[in-house]
Amino acid sequence: MAVLAFFLECAATAAFIGMALSLLTWPLLAALRWSALRSIPAVRADLAFVLGTLPAVGALAVVSAAAAPSLGAALGLWNDHCSSHGHHFHLCILHSAGLRPVLAAVGASSLAVFLFRAGWLARRVAEMRERLAALEELGTRRPGAFPVIAVPGAPQLCHAVGHVHRRILVSESLAAALSAPELRGALAHEEAHLRRRDPLAGLLLAVAGLFTLPFFSRAFLSAWQMAAEEACDTDAACTVGDGSLVASALVRVATLQRQAAHALEAAPAFGAIALEHRVRLLLEGEARVAIAARALLAVGSVGAVALLLALQHAPFLHHAVETLLHHFF
Repeated sequence: MAVLAFFLECAATAAFIGMALSLLTWPLLAALRWSALRSIPAVRADLAFVLGTLPAVGALAVVSAAAAPSLGAALGLWNDHCSSHGHHFHLCILHSAGLRPVLAAVGASSLAVFLFRAGWLARRVAEMRERLAALEELGTRRPGAFPVIAVPGAPQLCHAVGHVHRRILVSESLAAALSAPELRGALAHEEAHLRRRDPLAGLLLAVAGLFTLPFFSRAFLSAWQMAAEEACDTDAACTVGDGSLVASALVRVATLQRQAAHALEAAPAFGAIALEHRVRLLLEGEARVAIAARALLAVGSVGAVALLLALQHAPFLHHAVETLLHHFF
């Protein structure tokens, strides 16, 4: 019973921390749209990614630190301190005052929703991998820094894919429908996604979204995708030297894709997000800065520092979480 209570209490704590941080960071996410960073979409994308992963990082850091004393005592690595504060609730795998109905219900429902959404995400990723493997078997590979795989048949593909082995999938029919400059602009955009490691970032943001409500996870993902697409448009315009070529490629590819069913719905395609807004930005020729992405490095650093600080203050956080749960439940 103590073990069951401990895990349900940890699940409830993670849910509360994730929700609290989501409520705190959501206004900051909205403020990004109107900030002075509008002309630096790469920085906006990085900040949106950091804000989107913060609830998960915070929840994991706090729960890890709060659970550490109990788990350490169970493994004989930490002194059992529960006897020193028997006056209130214990978040402990060794000692428990029994399941508190409301807290247990929150923990059980949070854990069930988390596992359901995690399973759905894992299924989507597995299906995507199967579709990619099937398409790549049919295609011909052109080597390069980022290989381009030309896929025969009707699907109008222009995707940057690969969490580790980065590559571009493009339909032969789509490539034939574009002029040479337009194709160069489309491929430059996808190469920018791969330099930024956006396929991996998108997956990590989706995983981080499991720690909060779908409303917040969609908002974080949408804001990041929008800024990332603008950043790649800017990079592609700098690469080909003409934003109007990238805009023309966006419109042409979007038109072709709308005429055919998408084979890879889970991967945002070139021209699929905020087409009108992005075309207008490219045609206006507003000075926009193209810089390298730093989101993954930033989140990795922030996460490592947060976890180390939390573990360093594990006894304090453990007692603070116990006190809060005691007062509220």
